[in-house]
This record gives sequence, structure tokens and C-alpha cells, in this order.
Amino acid sequence: MKKQVLSLLLSGALALNLFGCSAQPAEESAPQRSPAETAGSSSAGVVEELKIGTLTAPEVFNMSNDDSAFGRMNYTSFCAAPLLEFDANNMAQPYLMTSWEVSEDNCEIIATFAVDQGITWHDGEPLTMDDIIFSLDYLPNVAGHSHMQAIDEVEQLDETTLRIHFDSPSAFLFLNNCMSVWPIPKHIWEGIEDPEAYAEPDAAVGCGPYRFVRFDEEAQTMYYEAVGESYMGRPLTVQSVTVRTYDSSDALIMALRSGEVDAMYNYSTSISATQLNSITGVEGLDPGMSDKPGCYQLVFGFQAQPTDDLAFRQAVSKALDYELLAVSIGGKDAQVPGAGFIPPSNLGYDAELPRLAQDVEAAKTILDEAGYADTDGDGWRELPDGSAMEVLLTPQVTKTTQSLYLRMAEIIQSNLADVGVKVILDEESVRNSDHQTEVRRSLKYELYLGATSAGVAQYRTGFYYMIDTPEFPGWGSCNIPEYSEAYRAVFFSSSYDEYLENIKNMQELNAEQLFGISLCWEKCYFPYRTDRYEGWNNYPGRGVINNSTWYNLHPIA
Repeated sequence: MKKQVLSLLLSGALALNLFGCSAQPAEESAPQRSPAETAGSSSAGVVEELKIGTLTAPEVFNMSNDDSAFGRMNYTSFCAAPLLEFDANNMAQPYLMTSWEVSEDNCEIIATFAVDQGITWHDGEPLTMDDIIFSLDYLPNVAGHSHMQAIDEVEQLDETTLRIHFDSPSAFLFLNNCMSVWPIPKHIWEGIEDPEAYAEPDAAVGCGPYRFVRFDEEAQTMYYEAVGESYMGRPLTVQSVTVRTYDSSDALIMALRSGEVDAMYNYSTSISATQLNSITGVEGLDPGMSDKPGCYQLVFGFQAQPTDDLAFRQAVSKALDYELLAVSIGGKDAQVPGAGFIPPSNLGYDAELPRLAQDVEAAKTILDEAGYADTDGDGWRELPDGSAMEVLLTPQVTKTTQSLYLRMAEIIQSNLADVGVKVILDEESVRNSDHQTEVRRSLKYELYLGATSAGVAQYRTGFYYMIDTPEFPGWGSCNIPEYSEAYRAVFFSSSYDEYLENIKNMQELNAEQLFGISLCWEKCYFPYRTDRYEGWNNYPGRGVINNSTWYNLHPIA
């Protein structure tokens, strides 16, 4: 952090005119509620041991990051206590940060923290404001916390209040990334120069409602226990938790079917639609279906021909068989996507924009009129200057998704071949992930076949991967000023009202300019048992293991 100022001021110093700007009231930033207002009731009994299955390996037990099964569980306000948590609608709600005000210029937050509520670290030390300040200074230098790097000054105003200043209009953006921002104990991490490599037992010390107890390597199981009967005024209705890693989704499904585990949690990756038959119609097992916030997408390169040409992009959008793509990607529950790109479960989705539809003849006409003709009669169109046209398709292949990406690529190749466009699969990127990364970072790709995760979809959206601006370390290649500014407006919105207006504009621009095409809107499946417990809340894209689970789950009477 560039500068850190610690000064205890009188409570009257909270008047915002002291800082030369007026503040937006907290209730306009988000529909905030206190933890006590969402308290679960312990009268219905408690869950002695909740058993969760996952597919993520428990390789790292380190509170400074969100790696592996241990870190990913902390997205659920579990072992770590995030500054804010997010409800089923992906809107920020109070947690350790109990209230906040965003300045008019969106460069500052005045925030109060729950450091006066008796919260302790899992080694018994109290959570203090020093820990909060230390974390805001330390974490921006840790991998995975790039969204915190705009913090340039922190000032303590009184025992529970901070002024956090940013070097850009990033205050509201910071708030909407706080699900993955949790403090770490200063007395452990101070002086640790390489946080990612730190692997001592105290690296797992958090201050959330559950403490890490042990890891059984042979059983690939992590054990946790509640810190008490309640946390921040809310009764904890789940007393202990085990998280077991399975080596395949088939094995996890069998564990769910047999009742070996109660629910599935696997950040951003659910059971595949191809396995849906294995989790439907089973007594006591709910498939846990919800709308998927992210999507698979085709992104156009704006630094290469012919994908920098709007006419060519329009022809591609008309050529694709969305019905086939939807069933191939998401099975019978998947939907044909809309022209605005953003799936329905996301904040600001514009339902008025049309759905995409295949029209091969229209695609051919667009290409003809734009000068993409088959001048040599070999069945393939040339560029308008008469030179050969072979369009490279680079897929974002991983070990577990290779077959699906290759199937999507096959459909895209076939559909474009039907309108005379020759598409070549980037086979080197399929074989070599480093080459794939280099193609993406170079911004010289032509067609890039990738995906938007639930975390990116939540606020940044898939446009993060399409628009090139200096502030964003993504791989967008569209640097046309008008569109870059439109996305900057989304990224640097100062309230939810402003965000909704800006993201609607971005969807309309995509419908017109086609930065990228969503290939289908999927459902996702995070199965859970219904014969033991009740009180599950199925969050879209996250499933029933979320920040409400620990306070609402009860045994069935």
C-alpha cells in the first residue's frame, strides 16, 4: 500500500465533509441487514455433522489465498470471515464490515467493522482493527487479490471505523469483490515474505464460524468444528463439518446416492448435464438445479482479420446452430442464449433483447455483401482483398473439459463451413496450455472459445474477457474507445442503480457489435440429500453450501 495513516479521531469526525466529498448513504449502496436479522433458530435442533463432498483437491491449507478445497470453502463464510457476504441475488450484505458509505467520487469508503463483537482468531487471539488494517495492506501483494491493488490509503477514524481510499473510482468495485476478501491474523502473517509458500499449521487460522481441526490424507477428508453455539449473534445450527474430496464426479454421485455425503460443494463447477440421469429420480436426492451465472462463449479478436470486421462477426452469429450447442453443452435443460450475452441469473440481465437464432442464408448474404467471396471456386471464401482466409479457433482446453471444448469446436467449424468459412482448430493450444495462454495474452487470437466463471459473472461479467482497457488484466482485445469507456462505466459503477444502467447499456452494445457470443445458457447441478435435513437454500450457481447453510440447516423432525 502506498500510504497507511493511523489516527484515532473523535466519533464526530465521521462527518463526511471532513473529507471534501459527500457520501452516498449505505442503504443506497446495498440493501444491508444486520447479522441478527438473518439469525437462524436453534429450536428445531442442530446438525451434529454435515458431510460435504467435493471434487477439488485439499492441497493447500493457507488462509492468505483461496486455493484448493480448503480455500474454496471460504467463499461460503466458513473458516474465514469475509468483509462482506453475498445473498442469492449476488448483492453485498454486511458481515465483518457491518456498514459502509461510498463517496460521491467512488474513491472512498467509510466502513465500520465488527471488531467490538468479541470475535477471536481460532488460536484464541482477539480480532482487532490492527488485523483489518494489516490485511488491507498485506493482501494486495498476494496472488489472487488484484482487485485490492487500488487501495492507496487507510485511516482509522475510531475504534471500529476506517476510511479506505482508492487511487481510482474503485470503491464500489472493491465492495463487490469482498466475498473473497477476508482478514488474516497480523500476529501470524507479519513478516511472512512468501505467503503462498507458508505451510505451517497456523497458516489455516481464521476467524470465521468454523475452525479447521485436521486433515486425514488417506481419506482425503477435512474436519471442522463450530467455534461455539453462535457466531456474531446468529445461532449456528451445524456443529461440525467434514469435507471429503472424491477423485471423480462418478464417485461423488455414488456417495450422494448412498447417503455417504449430504451435499456437494465445488466452486463454479457443478455436476455435468451428461450425468443428470444419475442424480434424478433418486429418493431423497435433489439434483440442486439452478441457473448458471457463467457461460461458454466465443470471443472475437479485434486485432486480426477477419474477426475485427462487424459484418464477419454478424455472419458468424447467424451461422451457429444454437439448439445443437445448447443440448451438447447443457443437455435438455439448457437454453438458447440471447444477444446481450449475460445469462438470466446475473444482476442486470436484460430480458428484452432477442434470443440468438441460426439463419444460414442470412449469414451467406452478409458475407457476400461484405466482399467475402469464393473467388477461386474451391468452396472456401477469401478475404475481401482476395487473399486466402483461414480463421484460427483457439479453445480454452483443460484436462477435465477437453472433450466438451472439442465438441463445441467441432460444431462451430461445421456451422461456419456451411457458409463457406474455413476454420482451423488451434491444435497446439489443445496440446500445450502454455501456448494457449500465450495466444490469449498476446491478444492476437481470432476466435477464442472460453468460459466465464461464476465469480467473474457476478460483477465483472464475461465482457471482462472481451474489452481491452489499461485497468483490466484480462484478455479482451477490443480497444475501440467507445466500447472501452462503456465497460469502464460498468467496472467503476458507484452504486447498484448505476451498475444496472451501465450493464444494460453493455448488453445492448454487444447485441449491436458482437464482442462475443454466449453459446448457451446452462443450468447447473449441485445435488443434496433431502431425507436428513431441511432449511437448504439453493443459490444460483453456488448450490446449497453457501453462507446461509450454517444458520438455517436443521434435522428433519
